[in-house]
Amino acid sequence: MQVDAEALKKALEKALSSTKRNFTQSVELIVNLRDIDTRRPENKFNEMVELPNPLGKDVKVCVIASGQMAVEAKKLGADGIVQREDLENLAKNRKAARKLAKAYDFFVAEAPLMPMIGRALGPLLGPRGKMPIPVPPNASLAPILERLRRTV
Repeated sequence: MQVDAEALKKALEKALSSTKRNFTQSVELIVNLRDIDTRRPENKFNEMVELPNPLGKDVKVCVIASGQMAVEAKKLGADGIVQREDLENLAKNRKAARKLAKAYDFFVAEAPLMPMIGRALGPLLGPRGKMPIPVPPNASLAPILERLRRTV
């Protein structure tokens, strides 16, 4: 059964127009999937949803880059920056790599470093659904970081 977008919008407007309360209110959307067994590998999905406003909690983004992109990430206020040398150390130190994978919600990486990241951090980030988003070397990081901070 497909959900009608208009019916969904009307229900949302009705919920938002109800009497205001003396606490911070939020709206939840619960989706039930029929006839889909998510335990089977071919039916699994991992989707990122971009919200119009940032979340109440801080989303931590780690940038894996070197050179100019690392400098730009520092200026933009990235929560963590991993350089090529640090990546080589993480390949040897599994405990530190696990700690890094646990500390951040999203990873953004310079495209030329992706093969090295796959070898060093792939076994840890892949199962967690946190594989880095590749960024071309001359692309701007500002819109990417802003979008990830609004993503669920």
